[in-house]
Amino acid sequence: MLLKTIIIDDEPAICSELEYLLKKYIDIQVDAIYTNPLEALPHIINSEPDLLMLDIQMPGMNGLEFAKTLNQMSNPPLIVFSTAYHEHALEAFSTLAVGYLTKPIMESKLDDVIQKVRTLRKRAAMNDRTATVPLMEEHVCIRKSNKIIPIPVGQIYFAFVREKDLYVATKESIDKCDLSLNELEEILNRSRSFFRSHRNYILNVKYIKEIIPWFNHTYLIKMNDDSQTDIPVSRGRMKAFRGLMNL
Repeated sequence: MLLKTIIIDDEPAICSELEYLLKKYIDIQVDAIYTNPLEALPHIINSEPDLLMLDIQMPGMNGLEFAKTLNQMSNPPLIVFSTAYHEHALEAFSTLAVGYLTKPIMESKLDDVIQKVRTLRKRAAMNDRTATVPLMEEHVCIRKSNKIIPIPVGQIYFAFVREKDLYVATKESIDKCDLSLNELEEILNRSRSFFRSHRNYILNVKYIKEIIPWFNHTYLIKMNDDSQTDIPVSRGRMKAFRGLMNL
């Protein structure tokens, strides 16, 4: 299955380079190239491409704003961001982007992103074939004031174990959950937004506010909850975290 692809970057040289790099993938078809996202919008709406290679730093409307506009489509394309500025990485993960490339683009990083795109497209096609009824958003149950309350997993900022008990944090509160951390991780992994940063912590990468270099070449993650909670990344999870966040 060919993946219809559109490249948007305000630098023509970068567009040409990306088009050249993408030629080696037999299932990638570059359908159009634009240097202005607003000019590309009508074509995207009409042609419904599978993949958008999108620059972030552009005049008029930047790539992050443009991606949020596309999320209103009934069938938005998968988005891979590219930029020379590392500080945009966290903002990119707050959108529905599936990948993030830093300039100059390394072929090995592009290989990884294209493989991820293929996997997601294959999974989506399989779901389309097997779906019979609309799926409810996954949820877990917490205990609050002697009540059991289900919450959507998308509202979970992080979870942690303290004295053998599991706690789940949303933006405003932290409440006990009867699952084990491993059981919760199995559920959260299906959303592809969560990362096990430490044996006692799982975090939602969409709600990361800052990544702070810490001792022993590790990181401390400041979350975007009301308390701006700090969460450690253990040394054993550093490689996986750097790969996830393109650090």
